[in-house]
Amino acid sequence: MAAPVSTTHLTFVDVPGGQKVAVLTMDSPPVNSLSRGTRAGLVAGVEKALADKSVVGIIVRGAGRAFCAGAEITEFAGTSSIKEEPLQDTISRLENCKIPVVAVVHGFALGGGCEVALGTHYRLAAADAQFGLPEVNLGLLPGAGGTQRLPRLIGAVASAEMILSGNPIRADKALKLGVVDAILKEKSEEGRLKEAVAFILTKKGQPRPIAAMAVPDAGQPDLMSKLDATYKASMQRRRGEFAPGRIIDCVKAAVTCKTFKEGMDVEGRLFGQLLASPESRAMQHMFFAERAAAKLPKEFNVEPVKINKVGIIGSGTMGGGIAMCCADVGIPAILIDVSQEFLDRGLSVIKKNYSRSVERKSITQAQMDKRVSLITGSLSYDDLKDVDIVIEAVFEDMKLKKSIFGRLDTVCKPGCILATNTSGLDIDEIASATKRPQDVVGAHFFSPANVMKLLENVKGKHSSPRTISTVMDFGKRIGKVAILVGNCPGFVGNRMLGPYTSEANKLSLEGAPIEKIDAVARNVIGMNQGPFGMNDLVGLDLFWRKRKSEGTSDANKSVPDALCEAGRYGQKNGKGYYLYKDGRTPESDPVVTDIIANVANNLKISRRSPDKITEAEIFERLMYPLINEGFKCLEEKMAYKSSDVDVCYIFGYGFPRWRGGPLKLAEEIGFDTVLAGLNKYRRWGHKDQYWVPSKLLEKLVAEKKTSLAKL
Repeated sequence: MAAPVSTTHLTFVDVPGGQKVAVLTMDSPPVNSLSRGTRAGLVAGVEKALADKSVVGIIVRGAGRAFCAGAEITEFAGTSSIKEEPLQDTISRLENCKIPVVAVVHGFALGGGCEVALGTHYRLAAADAQFGLPEVNLGLLPGAGGTQRLPRLIGAVASAEMILSGNPIRADKALKLGVVDAILKEKSEEGRLKEAVAFILTKKGQPRPIAAMAVPDAGQPDLMSKLDATYKASMQRRRGEFAPGRIIDCVKAAVTCKTFKEGMDVEGRLFGQLLASPESRAMQHMFFAERAAAKLPKEFNVEPVKINKVGIIGSGTMGGGIAMCCADVGIPAILIDVSQEFLDRGLSVIKKNYSRSVERKSITQAQMDKRVSLITGSLSYDDLKDVDIVIEAVFEDMKLKKSIFGRLDTVCKPGCILATNTSGLDIDEIASATKRPQDVVGAHFFSPANVMKLLENVKGKHSSPRTISTVMDFGKRIGKVAILVGNCPGFVGNRMLGPYTSEANKLSLEGAPIEKIDAVARNVIGMNQGPFGMNDLVGLDLFWRKRKSEGTSDANKSVPDALCEAGRYGQKNGKGYYLYKDGRTPESDPVVTDIIANVANNLKISRRSPDKITEAEIFERLMYPLINEGFKCLEEKMAYKSSDVDVCYIFGYGFPRWRGGPLKLAEEIGFDTVLAGLNKYRRWGHKDQYWVPSKLLEKLVAEKKTSLAKL
């Protein structure tokens, strides 16, 4: 393999006494990732600096806007470059220097970048610096000594908490914990360098390798119990993930191993296990998928409209949440509703939501006051005359939505984007109520809109590139993960959800206990909630009331209708598929079992013994039709990229990140296995259209494809 081109520069600063300080600057834009060239450059720079006997210390820093963002993740994907000049060796070379080595950190030091800083003898931080080991978010652990050095610096428990969170800490907290030795006063690059040179001169002849230190809390008799408790707490947030357990094993090794090398051997072995795991492959997939979501087909690459003011129709849960999204980033929003009572209620809810954030100290009172001031209410559509985008967020009624868009057509300025928050209605029919269908688009927020990250933007037949570019840019600006999808019933997310919930209902009618179905969804698939718990959370009466008004509800043949007729609406009134005696914890209720059995009898469904319906069957019947519908969305170009389908389910439907999304799961299961499963259930008499295999899936299997990387 050819020698890498160095991206680390060596310079010298003269100091009194004819001596020098060597300065190693990582310079690999945009964030100084630790590519092979950067790693090799650091080692070469150290060797050259040490060869000069007048050098009394070495400073390591980053060029541009950051110290170092960490490993080059693309090197994980089957290339050998990660094995060339291993980062562990690079860091050891820094640490083993017999003269002091100082890291000067600005911006951020993340992952391998943080491990490089830990490999130096002292750390100085700019006031804006952040330190973090986010490898757990990729299904990995810090693999270049992070699990061994950090415990020696700040203690095992504090290290476990920091590594398991995956979240960066600010310079002030890093100083308090002992990660850094001082916070630099100067803001300019030149000023920081002068401060660092002055600091290093006070440490002449005093290298301080972390590897030689003892873990400060190693002597605590209950240390292992504390680490176990830290792990248990992390698994409430990371249920089903494999990496947290291996991280705790590594931190324990830092305490129990006789030598630093033994601890590093444990870390290296467990890192290798994780790197080869399907969970890590899935989470790395999601890392790139999330970033790729904003990349549009080239026909939409036009200048977006700058959104300076937003109009929102409806001040209920969705409208209020969307208004908060805007105010959070400084965009004024005006809520329109049909009565002052509704407006007052909506504005009151917004204030309560912000007040809770103040109580949790996630925002200050001043920030709350500023955000609340950006949200106003009105009863007049005329107040929308100067907004740049209007988002309609009323309930799912086509006639009502068309009447609203007809009014918007008359009051909104030319070029104003007209967006509907519908979760599945026809965008083109809504656009037909206007004389500007090119400005109409779907903007499907997920509830609660101020919390959920997904924004499913829906392209109508006439939506212009300018309109699409604007809603995608707007989504990014308000902190959403926005994907672009096509206009079909349910779009991508809810269209795929249909087969999943339908099969859950059929399994229950056939005799599978709802508790068992939900348990498979949570504990085997890894969903946040099972289908029945999710329905209780959303509210069973939401669609029942609509069916009731249309005369289509039937308590004899529909379990949700039967439950609602019995006054069981879900969590909102303490009983649905489950009982909620404390308002949130589900408990089984034999009444529901009887209701399901009665409906099954009315439908003449032959019930099976519950123990004959295996977890494997439940898994396949929930997942295979959902996956198949995802392939059909790709096949019909309702989704533009396979990774968008995965992003949709991760950020909108509680699908586990460690699975990588439904289509990544299909890749791990094997396309041929999924196809065989679909055909098996069709042979067994399952006649719903969602069991008919996607032509795209059949093509992938016929061509022996095993990856969706280019779809």
